[in-house]
Amino acid sequence: MADDGRDDTAAAEAAHSEHASAGPVITDADRRRMQLLAAVPVGFALAATAGQILVAPLDARAPLLLLSLNATDAILLLVAHKAPLWAFMAIGLTRLFITDPFLYRLGYDYGPNAKAYLAAELGPRSRVIRTMDWLERWFPRAGWLLLFAIPGYPMCLLSGMARMRQVPFVVVNLAGTFTRLALVWWVADLFAGPLGAVSRFINRYSIPFTVAMFVLVVVQTARNQRRSAATEQHSFEAGTDDV
Repeated sequence: MADDGRDDTAAAEAAHSEHASAGPVITDADRRRMQLLAAVPVGFALAATAGQILVAPLDARAPLLLLSLNATDAILLLVAHKAPLWAFMAIGLTRLFITDPFLYRLGYDYGPNAKAYLAAELGPRSRVIRTMDWLERWFPRAGWLLLFAIPGYPMCLLSGMARMRQVPFVVVNLAGTFTRLALVWWVADLFAGPLGAVSRFINRYSIPFTVAMFVLVVVQTARNQRRSAATEQHSFEAGTDDV
């Protein structure tokens, strides 16, 4: 009988230890709210993929639509000076900032669980998660400077996880985004000749280029899925070995 009591106590302690190591419990209501907060960043990530595939036809016919879908540095350089400065700055600033408050709130409210949820949505080997893993080491020392220099998905989530105050987060984020767009406009003017040649090449071979972009996206997606599956399998085997 005494052994049964000790066994029950040991089992209870093991269960408590496992629960503590797993972190805070996420309720169904929390999970639904995380889904709502993550829906906008994930949706715009999908829009960026569509913009990558359609870069050739949109660059020629609707450069501002291309910018609204995909605002990576390459696209910014490509579409700069194909629209008035005010339109480039307004649409670029809106496109780059619109997802950031959702990521900030996701990190602020749910901490490391937000990163785990985003990894499940985007894949644990996605560029966002890998960048976060690198930035986490530097954020405590240079968080404000990093937010100004690279105010993207990883930094916004980390800013929330570090519980940075909301008003400074918005001010620093917008200042960094505005500076980035101004720098891109200047660089695009400086290299107008080479960028124009690239644009003409893309437009001339629009259909083959679009097919190539589609194949590239499919290959990248398949590779990320394989990496995610390998990571999950490794985690499962490690957990099995610990039992």
